[in-house]
Amino acid sequence: MSINRLLDIGKSALFTAQQGISVAGHNIANVNTPGYSRQEVTLAENRPENGSPGQIGTGVHAETIRRSFDSFVEAQLLASGERLGEFTASSKALARLESLFGDANNQGIGAGLNEFFGALQDVASNPSDLSARTVFLSKASALAGRFNRSAADLTDAQESIDRQVGQTVTDVNRLTGRIADLNTKIAEAESSGQHANDLRDQRAVALAELSGSIEVSSIEDTTGQLTVFAGRGHVLLDKDKTYRLVGVPNLSNNGLLDVHYDAGAGATTNLSPVIQGGRLKGLLDVRDQTISGLQASLDTLASGVVTQVNQQHRLGFGLDGSTNQDFFATTGTTAGTIAVSLSNIRQIAASSTAVGVPGNNANALALAGLRNQDVAAFGNVTFQEYYSTIAGSFGSTLQGVDGNLKAQEILHEQLTSQRGAISGVSMDEELANLLQYQRSFEAASRMIVVADELFQTILSMKR
Repeated sequence: MSINRLLDIGKSALFTAQQGISVAGHNIANVNTPGYSRQEVTLAENRPENGSPGQIGTGVHAETIRRSFDSFVEAQLLASGERLGEFTASSKALARLESLFGDANNQGIGAGLNEFFGALQDVASNPSDLSARTVFLSKASALAGRFNRSAADLTDAQESIDRQVGQTVTDVNRLTGRIADLNTKIAEAESSGQHANDLRDQRAVALAELSGSIEVSSIEDTTGQLTVFAGRGHVLLDKDKTYRLVGVPNLSNNGLLDVHYDAGAGATTNLSPVIQGGRLKGLLDVRDQTISGLQASLDTLASGVVTQVNQQHRLGFGLDGSTNQDFFATTGTTAGTIAVSLSNIRQIAASSTAVGVPGNNANALALAGLRNQDVAAFGNVTFQEYYSTIAGSFGSTLQGVDGNLKAQEILHEQLTSQRGAISGVSMDEELANLLQYQRSFEAASRMIVVADELFQTILSMKR
């Protein structure tokens, strides 16, 4: 073997060790970088030369720098991220509505119904007592106010969620643009035989964030570029071309946004019914199902209260002899519009007859008896039982979502730990690699020094 060949072997070992040190240093530098996949150098022998008595090695080279990742685990994390995004959005949105059922603090509609009928019973006990009538009228107004506030809170929550839907649509479009840009860069880098490890990590992070907003599936082509689908096969991006989502007001749903897929040329498709995961799924379910259901149920309860109380109140007589009076405004038959129309406490129809003043308390007792009367519109249950059904159904929904969220958080944490075991950076391992490559670098340097000394010896022999 010539001394020049020995120098070449030393040089290859030197450069390879230097690359190993660089990769170990890159891993250490990114130990806390979200989504980073540990990289490792794959070494290979250089092609040997024929010689005597046999082939002689020519050194080493770094064959590739590859990412440590498992495609199956990555796919599981994406699917988990979709469900986690859905349950997180639902849980936060539902938590805001818990205050509607503040009956434990005597703030809810259920407590208001109890106070309303309790004050009405006091009027029945002493129909000529003006102070009891004043309290009853106050409790009636308070009950109507609780209905009104609940309806307003539901509307505010719905509008807040609607804004979040619009923001999430914007986020989806931003992320698809980001992935399309990374697609182009990856294809350019890998067309020359390189491995775009860092770019692929960045794209995986963007794809994971996208899956948290809407359920996605993807296919990678031979150039390393992704085609990403959402909904039922709608293409969000194809290599470097993106297709936008847009929020379109639905006039039949109070102008709330539907999520549409923009196919170009002014044509859009409503994706809201087919979105099956991610933050958008959670927001749309709470906005269009849970809140809409609560609004309808509270409207039914308010309408029942207005109808039943007014029907009975019209049959009675007030202290002033007035009759056929509506207690609640007939125009206010929803939770948002219910209001007390009676303002004169003497017109509260406690008596069943106009004979004598103040008359008897039969109609007041009949009104108080509505508390325990089954209402056909409620499915033959009382006011309080119907309200308890509303509150119980909401509580069950919230409990179910919170349970799903906790279970999904545990699963996601397990998958993240599994990914960390495969792709995460171990400081102990990298420091060991760093020391190993350092020793290799020092040995290669010594080899070059030896080759130089041999070369100098040969030169001195000629002199």
